[in-house]
Amino acid sequence: MRLTSDYYDTDFELIYKGNRILIRNDGPEGESLFINGVLHDQNFGAYNGRLAGLIDDENGEKELIEVVLGGRETKDCLVYADGALIYSHIPVQESRTAAEKAPVSKKKKNGLFFPFLMILLIAVSMVAILPYLGGDSSREPSDEVFQEDSTPASGDDLQEDAEAPDSGGGQLEAPEAQDSYIEADYAWHYGKVAWTYQLRIPRSAYDSYKTVDRKKIRDYSYYVTDPTDDEYLAELAQKFKDAAKEENYSDLDMVKNIIFFVQNLEYVDDKVGTGYDEYPKFPLETLADQGGDCEDSAILLASLLRELGYGTVLIQFPDHMAVGVKGGKSIPGSYYEVDGTRYYYVETTSPGWEIGDVPEQMKGQPAKILSLNK
Repeated sequence: MRLTSDYYDTDFELIYKGNRILIRNDGPEGESLFINGVLHDQNFGAYNGRLAGLIDDENGEKELIEVVLGGRETKDCLVYADGALIYSHIPVQESRTAAEKAPVSKKKKNGLFFPFLMILLIAVSMVAILPYLGGDSSREPSDEVFQEDSTPASGDDLQEDAEAPDSGGGQLEAPEAQDSYIEADYAWHYGKVAWTYQLRIPRSAYDSYKTVDRKKIRDYSYYVTDPTDDEYLAELAQKFKDAAKEENYSDLDMVKNIIFFVQNLEYVDDKVGTGYDEYPKFPLETLADQGGDCEDSAILLASLLRELGYGTVLIQFPDHMAVGVKGGKSIPGSYYEVDGTRYYYVETTSPGWEIGDVPEQMKGQPAKILSLNK
């Protein structure tokens, strides 16, 4: 079952440079920002706040989208693109003066016309001579309704609030020439072949994930569906695809080779590897660290298989996580059935587990199936 809410209070959508920007208000569940159907940022709880994401302009360049929410409706917001205001709907202040609210009445001739005219002439004269009387008559513009919230946040603030690095939208930007790299070396066996692979990961890309507030991420499926590291996953997935072609592997053999690759990564508890009791990693982090705990390896495997087009789900237990791979009735082993589709259990934490093998301690345990079709 998909762990998402069916309740939506109000949505607001706008198109900017060919990108569909959707701001969703889930009422008491919080507010979300979707760009081209992909979740980029999310607030939790019934309050107004800020949301941020990235779009690609006509030239393929990244633009930072910032949303400042306020008012009673979702459309009552300010939207910025790289600091420039592209949308504004400011609700009318309830404290507007009676003069602003009052309709314009027709002029009537009365005895006050000439005294009013004299006062007006005197006022005009005073305005004309004020510059010559000395002093600074200039004044700052009055505050707008959204003045406190309308200033775009700094880059650091946005990184701290985002659900994904650089707010999670689109591909990672190409690293600059002076960027340092993390060199990762992998070695594993499948069949009669000893496999090795080297991957260079820009340190800036790796470090950007440290700014992601894990508390804002609603469920583990986001770590798989987030597109930010798709560039690196696609490159690695293609390597497995090319190797399968060279070795004349079947689809099942290619999937098993990927499973063996992930199973041979080092198991590292979150407390040891990150200093946190619970710290789910994005796939690129697990690749750079060359290891992680059960949810980290499960997220990585699901991401790679999904990148190659295989049906995949996450299987979440109270204190464990595994992967489900879509398969037919001819595959032996244990599986979960969801809407008539079989997802065979895959253990990722250590070598030797075949598709359909379930550790003894996991048998009979309640599990949630997290859909990755987002």
